[in-house]
Amino acid sequence: MLAAFLALIVVLALPISLLIYNVARVVFSPEIMSDLLTTHLVKSGVFRGFITDFLLSPESQQEQGPGELDFSRVIENLSPEERGAIVDILIPPEWIKEQISASFNAVYSWIDDDRPLPLIHLDMGPIKERLLGGGVTEVVDTIVDSWPSCSAAQMEHFREVIEFGGEFPEFLCEPPEPFRSKVIDLISSQLIQVVREVPQELSLSGDQPYPRDMTDIAAMKEWIRLARALSRSSWLLPIALLGLIMALAVRSWGELGRWWGIPLLIGGVLTLLLAVLVTAVGEVLLTSQLSDLKRQAEAVYGLLMVIIGSLKDVIIGSLLFHAALVSSIGLVLLVGGWLINRRTSSLPPGQPGAM
Repeated sequence: MLAAFLALIVVLALPISLLIYNVARVVFSPEIMSDLLTTHLVKSGVFRGFITDFLLSPESQQEQGPGELDFSRVIENLSPEERGAIVDILIPPEWIKEQISASFNAVYSWIDDDRPLPLIHLDMGPIKERLLGGGVTEVVDTIVDSWPSCSAAQMEHFREVIEFGGEFPEFLCEPPEPFRSKVIDLISSQLIQVVREVPQELSLSGDQPYPRDMTDIAAMKEWIRLARALSRSSWLLPIALLGLIMALAVRSWGELGRWWGIPLLIGGVLTLLLAVLVTAVGEVLLTSQLSDLKRQAEAVYGLLMVIIGSLKDVIIGSLLFHAALVSSIGLVLLVGGWLINRRTSSLPPGQPGAM
């Protein structure tokens, strides 16, 4: 009876332990997380579109001082393709991959050290070098191409601004050469000054001083470490229970096939059903919980859905593999134990292999 009770626990605990193990295997691995996010965010184009909308939208531009160029007005005629081309110049995909990987490594190393806050920085050196080496001119040239052609009156105004100085005109139009090159130089000089003022490293952790009371932070990190250790070893529970079952009830290969094969086979099938259930319920919950976010910030919603979807695909895919593996092992043990038991029971007493 005790062995049957333990077998029931194995059947119920196996799907949950495998789910927890596969979640921990992905979530607590900086290599898997960084590779997963860079692959899906960068290659899918969602991250590129999010950065495009954020950096080049009028709302993200700060107000300019008197006599300075209003960049939000300068870029308002850009097409989506032109905005994407500018983002590729400003933020190359290779740089995004490096920063995501470095950020994840910083967060995971922080979990195991004594620092109250993770030190996450963006290396702006490659970006500044790219822009100051000709990238600014490429960006401005793309922007000027988006402007409509100048009329004769507008050209005269441009000529006065360029030759005699003054504020940039309220209207925006693309003048012919040689004024076009001079307009590009005028805008580029202001952008270059902005780029030079950008620090070599940008801290994403903030410049706030470390808190004096680190009790809550230390306790949180201890809970994270404990959760990581328990979740990674959750699969050992069903194995330990199978060992107890062997000690209590298994006395032959046929009994081993039954007492191990049946729980493993049923547990594997339940794990397959759990994977399907988690996928279906998860999609419904996400849709309901993020409905407000979708209406308020569609770009953030799309970015978040790609992240959650990529994590779900990897976790569920690994869970399905382990479910199929456990079911196969259980089926092999059950059939193999039955065949061995049938063979030994057919032998006369005293023959080798007879019990």
